[in-house]
Amino acid sequence: MSSPERPRSSIRSLGADWLTSGWLDYRAVLPPEEYDEAMLLRLLADESFFDAPEGSALLWVPLHAWRALAQMGSLAVLEPTLRLAESGYVDAAYRDFPEICARIGVPAVEALVAIFRDHGRSESDRGLAADGLGAIAPSAPAPTRARIVSVLMDQIRTHPDEDNVNAIAAEALIAMEERSVAPELLRLYEEGHFGFRVRLSEAIALFQQETPRERGSTG
Repeated sequence: MSSPERPRSSIRSLGADWLTSGWLDYRAVLPPEEYDEAMLLRLLADESFFDAPEGSALLWVPLHAWRALAQMGSLAVLEPTLRLAESGYVDAAYRDFPEICARIGVPAVEALVAIFRDHGRSESDRGLAADGLGAIAPSAPAPTRARIVSVLMDQIRTHPDEDNVNAIAAEALIAMEERSVAPELLRLYEEGHFGFRVRLSEAIALFQQETPRERGSTG
């Protein structure tokens, strides 16, 4: 006998208890009228939720909104979530952003490239865009992966003065296990493109030496 269908719940009642098992299947959990892009974007933009009393389920509405939007593949989730992450007020937005990008996948690449290449944007925005690109790359088709590698490496090669953004780009390349660039990353480190980050140089050197199996087995 099949188990009974879980009752649907309003996004305003989900709270934190639902987070222990990872991301929810919002299509199954939310009422159909709430699993709606326009409504979820309005909820994400509503800063009054952050003034809810401690312990209130309302505090979690923005998080559930950006996760539901990511699940439905909405590119419109990127900018409001970046704003929340940059504010420093919502740490979860910062932590979730790479996974948001991974869930949207290839359709998010060019929007993230535009953010990453925009030198008028904050380092926080550009760094998160690099993280997002790195999160998409492992499951992306080869041409998309090559595009991501090219964009990240172009930044590192041509802007040696932007060491913070360059370091995040290098970390994204390491996370996506793009070993083909490891020798060049070490050379660029020696040329000062990452500032003085000994741990990064050590990570690049170790990354170059590891096999994929070794890297996957490290704790």
